[in-house]
Amino acid sequence: MKKTGFIRYAEKIFQSQPSFRADLGNDRHFEPATLYGFLDSLKGKFPSGSLAVKLAGSSAEGRPVNVVTLGNGSMPVLLWSQMHGDEPTATAAIADILLYFTQHTSDEEVHILFSSLTLHFLPLVNPDGASRRQRRNAQNIDVNRDALALQSPEGILLKKMQQTIKPVFGFNLHDQELSTVGSSRELTSLALLAPAHDEEKSDNDVRTKAKQLAAAFASSMNLFIEGKIAKYDDAFEPRAFGDSYQKSGTSTLLVESGHARNDPQKEFLRRLNVTGILSALFSIATGEYLQAPIETYTTLPFNSKRAYEKILRNVTVRLNSGGIIRADLGLSSQVDTHSEPPLKLVDIGDLSTFAGLDERDMKGLTVSQNDLRIGEPLGPPILNRL
Repeated sequence: MKKTGFIRYAEKIFQSQPSFRADLGNDRHFEPATLYGFLDSLKGKFPSGSLAVKLAGSSAEGRPVNVVTLGNGSMPVLLWSQMHGDEPTATAAIADILLYFTQHTSDEEVHILFSSLTLHFLPLVNPDGASRRQRRNAQNIDVNRDALALQSPEGILLKKMQQTIKPVFGFNLHDQELSTVGSSRELTSLALLAPAHDEEKSDNDVRTKAKQLAAAFASSMNLFIEGKIAKYDDAFEPRAFGDSYQKSGTSTLLVESGHARNDPQKEFLRRLNVTGILSALFSIATGEYLQAPIETYTTLPFNSKRAYEKILRNVTVRLNSGGIIRADLGLSSQVDTHSEPPLKLVDIGDLSTFAGLDERDMKGLTVSQNDLRIGEPLGPPILNRL
């Protein structure tokens, strides 16, 4: 694909992102108050009237849910993040994007964005969950399964935002569990989805535009992580907001931040989010998303679950029967998108078709069969050798 404007913009943003990284602390799981303080700091840094930080609603426990609005273009776009409280990567990326706008108000690309689009950011939909580092809200409701019942204040807010703003495009931003790209051993860095709007997963104009946007997003990401992008499960889920928005007329793109080796705080994934979101928005503003080859998205392999947090390879296991075997040990502490340490042993045997976020060749290590218990942490006899 030739370098269109949004591709060149992606290269520019990726290169410069470290210069506009918002300071939200050293832990990717930051407190809601940290984000609120950052949003307060933005006030007064834009030309008069070009930025508004307003209260969109409140969480179940009364924490504010803010909406940040920029631009004066005719096309409204809504971006929302962290409806699951333990999925903060895109929230940090949104903070970076907002800081970028404060530093680059005179750039040609920003002028194009602001004159074509009106951007509405909901950086933190579920602050109660974020304060607990948990997926669900304070009512123990999964907000992303509340688009029909609307029993959570956060879900009601999301529904109201679509009805009042009437966004033409929506960005639904999440983190996903440790996954691999299709049948490969490549860890998924990002997964994309143009959600279904019906059980048949049929296409209409709204979903087709979402697929074209996904193709533009994937095209820019292929500059940096080609082969590490997957497609998220496309089964229709009427209770989910991405599917609900798609059905109600907003062309919606789901972006799931995955994993990369040696990136425990997801700084690289955060950088990819900033780059992908801004370049995708630029492709909307210029109309270039319509020229992105749709197969760039449609041919992406689906996510697979062929990965563990740690794999110890080539361990010699001394059997109670007196024999020995050579085996790989798969360890994980993941529950949905968060970790609950310590690591636990979840698989023993041939894991040659699996990938590890951390892999170690343990040839020469001999352990007793009695030291390996599925569902339990490894004991000192093994840990002391790592």
